[in-house]
Amino acid sequence: MNKLVLPGDILRARDAIAAIPKVDLGPPIEVPPIPEEAKPNGITDEEKQWLTREINRYVKERNALVLSHNYEIPDIQDVAKYKGDSIFLAQKGSESDADVIVEAAVLFMPQILAVMKKPHQIILAPSLNALCSLAAHADPNKIMDWKKDNPTGIVISYVNTYIEVKALSNYCCGSANAAKVIEHVAKTYPDSPLLFLPDVHLGFFAAKTLEEMGQSIDRLWLMMGACHVHNDIRPYHVDNARKQHPNAAIAVHPECGCTSSCMRQVQTGEIPLKLVGFRSTSGMFKYAEEIPQKEIIIATEVGNIYPLSKAVPSKTFIPANPDAVCAYMKQNTLRNLYESLRDMKYEITVDPELAKQARVPIERMLRIV
Repeated sequence: MNKLVLPGDILRARDAIAAIPKVDLGPPIEVPPIPEEAKPNGITDEEKQWLTREINRYVKERNALVLSHNYEIPDIQDVAKYKGDSIFLAQKGSESDADVIVEAAVLFMPQILAVMKKPHQIILAPSLNALCSLAAHADPNKIMDWKKDNPTGIVISYVNTYIEVKALSNYCCGSANAAKVIEHVAKTYPDSPLLFLPDVHLGFFAAKTLEEMGQSIDRLWLMMGACHVHNDIRPYHVDNARKQHPNAAIAVHPECGCTSSCMRQVQTGEIPLKLVGFRSTSGMFKYAEEIPQKEIIIATEVGNIYPLSKAVPSKTFIPANPDAVCAYMKQNTLRNLYESLRDMKYEITVDPELAKQARVPIERMLRIV
């Protein structure tokens, strides 16, 4: 394939996987600086206690629910009613009867709740700067072009997409249920071409899932996109961590740039299968509980180590890449969470027609768990 491949392009799976090392999968949008107040010791203990009290007061007064992604700063995780991955928070938010739901995450997540909300509910986001470099790779126009060329095709969009992309999709999935969704779609539509987007590393994982089912990946198309944070967790990070901790288990998020390398090392026996788990953000918790090793190398955004350490205090968690920090997630702070509840900002709304179209793949995602 001699054509220049660009981020956001849609290719047949074999070509996309081969192109991964050659394509700049860095952020297509500006990465903001992390606010000082989101950094360790960025606010005083006195202010933290005051903000926590005020947040809890507004939660009661407004009949509000606070949700936090696992990649948020510890202060936010500690004040949230629920913390977890995209699917878990979508489930908890859509089940809730709270009058106000404020979700500290990147913005595609409160968008999901704005689609699924009940008529009386208001959905808030603490910061409008909490964008997503992976979601920014997904161009709706390229998806529409693919659908025109493949009229019987089925589009599976990763949860890390904005609502305009979900509205063009037949199914959504999270990393926690990606394999189940791929299996379901492959069996339900045996003769249809499949497009998985926008994360090409998770697309590699999808291709492996099809092969394990005994199906050819020639029916699969992938988009050249990536989370810049996970993409920068490279094979050498895992190799260096293993040298320092030779007896450690390894938990790898399938969005990572080291996914294909780790899979190959497992296949060749370089890394024992029993020491590697390819797990979603939430799947790492069960893995940590069940694996006998006391040290676990974590290949994902470093924020997930805080809730892992609380959930499984008997284990030591080692970041594969200590610099794997999502600055978009860190735009949410205890201060702007408080201001969000105080001033009822920023309300997240979705065009009704888009919401109607996006609701179908989102509901399918929440059913296939």
